[in-house]
Amino acid sequence: MLLSNQKYYDGFSQNDLDYRMQKNHAGMEDYLAFVPEQVLDFTEDEKALIDSCFASMNKTLTEKGYTLPQLDEVVLIKTTTKEEADAVAYTHGTQIYIGEYLLNETLSAEGEEKEEWIAIMYEVLWHELFHCLTRCNPDFQVKMYDLIHFTITDKDFTLPASVMEYHISNPDVEHHNSYATFRIDSKDIDCFVDWVTTKHFEKEGEIFFDFTTTALIPIDGTDIYYTPEQAENFDEVFGKNTDYVTDPEECMADNFAGAILYGVDGPDGEGYPSPEIIEGILAILKA
Repeated sequence: MLLSNQKYYDGFSQNDLDYRMQKNHAGMEDYLAFVPEQVLDFTEDEKALIDSCFASMNKTLTEKGYTLPQLDEVVLIKTTTKEEADAVAYTHGTQIYIGEYLLNETLSAEGEEKEEWIAIMYEVLWHELFHCLTRCNPDFQVKMYDLIHFTITDKDFTLPASVMEYHISNPDVEHHNSYATFRIDSKDIDCFVDWVTTKHFEKEGEIFFDFTTTALIPIDGTDIYYTPEQAENFDEVFGKNTDYVTDPEECMADNFAGAILYGVDGPDGEGYPSPEIIEGILAILKA
C-alpha cells in the first residue's frame, strides 16, 4: 500500500531524495527499497489505544452535533516514518501512517505527561483525518479552502525550475491546484504555494524540516517564487491560528483539528488569533 502511490514518488526532486536518504546524489531505486523496511506491526496495546481514540472522536461528533462528509474506508499503518524524515504522521489517500515514536511516547507516559501525549494523539488523528476527508469530498475541500481565501481550480499548476530545485514532496498534499492573492511589492499577485528548502542537503544529520519555507509561486508561469516575508498580507490570507502554513491543506488541517477539539475557546481557553476560521469550520460541520 505504501508503495502504491506511484504519482507521489514520480514527483520527487533530487532534493527530496538526498534529504530522505541522508546522502548526496541519492537514487529513487534505493529509496523505494528503503521505504517498505519502515513498516511495522502494531502491538495489541497500540491497537487498543487507537480504538479508544476513535471511539472518543465519534463521541465528540455526536455530543457536539457535528457531521462529517462522506468518508471511504480508512486504513491505519504503523511505520518508523524515517521514510518521511521522522514525521509524526502522514497520509496517502485514505491511509493514515502513524509513527512509532508517537505511539511509544503516548503509551509509556504517566500522569500529566500522559494527558499531554493523549492530547497530541487526538490532534494528530483529527489533522490526518482531515486530509482523508478532503480527498473524498471535493466540495468540502472547496468550502474549507475558501475560509483562508484560496480558490481551487480544475487543473494543477506546474512547479517552475527555480522551485523544483528545492522542492520537498508532502504526501498530504496531492495537488497544486489552488491559489490566493498575495500583496507583493504593492502589487496583488495570484500565487499557488509549495514547500521548499532554503538550501540543498550537505551532510548527514540535516533534516529538511529545519530548512524549509513556503514558496509563493505566480500562477502565470513566471519562473520565480516569493517567500512569506515578501507578502504583506501573508497572515491575512492564512490566518494566525497555526504556524503550519506550508500549504492551504496543512493550514486547514490544523484549524480543523483545533475547531473540533477546542471549539472557539481554543486549547488555552483564550480563543484564537483568527477566530473567523474556526467559526467557519464549525458552521460547516453543523450545517
